[in-house]
Amino acid sequence: MNYQSFMPILLLLLLVFSCSTIINCQSINDDIAMIRQRVLEMVIWPTMNTISNIVHAAIFYNEKMNNSCYWEDINYADRTLAIWATEEHLTRVNIMIQALTFPNSSVKNDPKLAIGAHCALNVWLIRDWLNPNWWFNQIGIPLLVTSQLLMLGDNATNFEIQKITEISFRSNWWEHDPGTGANLIWMIQIELYRSLATNNRTGLEQGFTRMWQDIVVLPLGGQGIQSDWSYHFHGTQLLSGAYGQDWTLAMFIFILCSRNTQYELNQQQIIIFTHFLIQGDAWMIINNRWDWQVLGRSIDRAGTSLQVEFQSNWIRSLAQLVELDYLKIDLLSFADRLDCKLNATSLIGNKHFYTSDYQVHRRVNWTTAIKMQSIRTQPTECINYENQKGENLGQGVLNIYTTNASDYREIFPLLDWKSINGITVEHDIPIEPCTRGIFDWIKLNFVGGVSDDSYGLSMMDTATHNLTVKRSWHFYDDAVIALASNLTLNTKNTAWTTLVSRLLSKGNVTIGFFNDNIISLSDGINYSFPYTTNKSDNVQWIHIGESNIGYLLQTQEFYSTLGAENDTITRRTVTVWLDHGLGPYTCNYSYIILPNINVEFMPELIKRYNNDHVFSCISNNEFFHGMAWSTMQRASFVLWNNVTTIFSCQNSFFKINIRVNDAGAYLFNETATDFSITVSHPTRINGTVTINIDRIGYGQGCIVVSDSTTNVAIALPSSYQFLGASVTVTCKKKQIRCRHK
Repeated sequence: MNYQSFMPILLLLLLVFSCSTIINCQSINDDIAMIRQRVLEMVIWPTMNTISNIVHAAIFYNEKMNNSCYWEDINYADRTLAIWATEEHLTRVNIMIQALTFPNSSVKNDPKLAIGAHCALNVWLIRDWLNPNWWFNQIGIPLLVTSQLLMLGDNATNFEIQKITEISFRSNWWEHDPGTGANLIWMIQIELYRSLATNNRTGLEQGFTRMWQDIVVLPLGGQGIQSDWSYHFHGTQLLSGAYGQDWTLAMFIFILCSRNTQYELNQQQIIIFTHFLIQGDAWMIINNRWDWQVLGRSIDRAGTSLQVEFQSNWIRSLAQLVELDYLKIDLLSFADRLDCKLNATSLIGNKHFYTSDYQVHRRVNWTTAIKMQSIRTQPTECINYENQKGENLGQGVLNIYTTNASDYREIFPLLDWKSINGITVEHDIPIEPCTRGIFDWIKLNFVGGVSDDSYGLSMMDTATHNLTVKRSWHFYDDAVIALASNLTLNTKNTAWTTLVSRLLSKGNVTIGFFNDNIISLSDGINYSFPYTTNKSDNVQWIHIGESNIGYLLQTQEFYSTLGAENDTITRRTVTVWLDHGLGPYTCNYSYIILPNINVEFMPELIKRYNNDHVFSCISNNEFFHGMAWSTMQRASFVLWNNVTTIFSCQNSFFKINIRVNDAGAYLFNETATDFSITVSHPTRINGTVTINIDRIGYGQGCIVVSDSTTNVAIALPSSYQFLGASVTVTCKKKQIRCRHK
């Protein structure tokens, strides 16, 4: 081919390549512009509902600023680690820029406001205040200023672009990799904000690639999504409503804002994120508020509202991206519950988070959540001078939520931190001091729970200071049964078990006695009802008005006194406790919690439970805690040691004998066609647990050993990743025979 004949072909190839490059560049630029606009509209700009307040505040701040663009009411010398007063300057700048740039703002591009906003921003950029807490310098401030750069767009000055870029590079995660989880994702969010504001394609590609890699179920001990769909951070702390929520917020932003662009998330990881929401977060949220036990040390901060920060419309938008129909339905139901819709599908069942020592039991009009501690988990932390009284937050704290999801909102300044729902501790000794961010806990290994998705049991081998006790909680449709054995106190201290510690805005505290006397308690008085050998004079039940929760002491045999107090400091609270007396001693205790019951029905319910043999099928001793609910054909029990034990319940509704040799937590359920055993073990893997039942059953793991009994063999998980997870074996009552022709 000669040169002249080749030239047209070469020109054509160059033209095609140039056109392809231009089209590709245009596509990239369109994606960047689309994502930038979506981010502004989704999270950085105010909404139409809030813009009038933002404008009012922006004008106010602009007028109150002095000639040097400072605010005289801000402490610019503050060096507090947790809540930094100096940051308020930049927060006010943010409000001013929001009012200045929001398309529907009445002061959009207002010259006077623009001068003030740029002046105040430049004060910060020049002074560049730093805090002793690295988080503000590398995350908090860079996140604020890069969002401001996004809002200013073409109106940002060269100086502002340069300085904000410099500040944002303090979040250079690629040079000092923070690992996984919220801190990393915040740093990537800063990189993406900067890259969107400056059209940096390399930064966008790097940021999105690394961010999507964090949507993964991590190995045991990792910081992020756990195999049970809880969220761990700062070690093995359950922090789904704290750092986990921050991680989720960032993921929501970029999953939704990158849809239908070259940076969008793949379907497999969308499904992982969806499972994390509906099998993790959704269980920990009552209406639109978190169970406070998953917020970590932030409960110590003024104004902590427990409010869920991600929005229901985000969840509905995510549902449009999910290809699996059942996940779409679950997401939409979750969104309806966040909106507190009357026709929202309730989340009913039981879930044990085995990597987190945390169990949630949900019914239509009440929810309980219990948090424990073990050698596998860290219950809380006390860094940055926060949460200095949180020593007992992993001691089996049992929260009860009724139809009012604000049951514990703002209770924390009013709490007696040695008298929190459910805990058994020495009440007359001081709180352990915080040392290097933690408390000097005694943590044991036989702690966990079992769940068949509908019902559950939690157990905790407990040790604190001079006290040890074995405790279990059995979760049913109408009640929670709390059992404790071998409560041993070796010193002359006083141990309390706290039944109630909650807000009580209105309503009475009512006490019922075995002799049928009923009294209502007056406010401001610390009541004490001593135990007597004449049972009829003892307290039989307590009822908490407004929340309609009953506490039943039907099977409790001994205590020193039952104490009760409801009083008002800034808000009205109620506390009820069992005082086990001055040590040393060894004793047992038991009580039943009855959520959602009116006070007038308490005596009637006790009679019904007695007729249904609820009380007679409770076993509570050093080696075994068991409970059978005869009318439901269900049982729950924990064997603390490998010792042969027989649990029997015999009445007109239900007859069962169970022989168990292997320590562990168990659930039994029977229907007309089958029976099942669900088991978990907090320390064993790769083993088999065998239980003998006076039933005939067939199927895998079911071995008939006599005319009336079956051995049920349950294989425990084979990996430490699933240590403590529940396993179920179901035996059919009729043998299925195969015919061979």
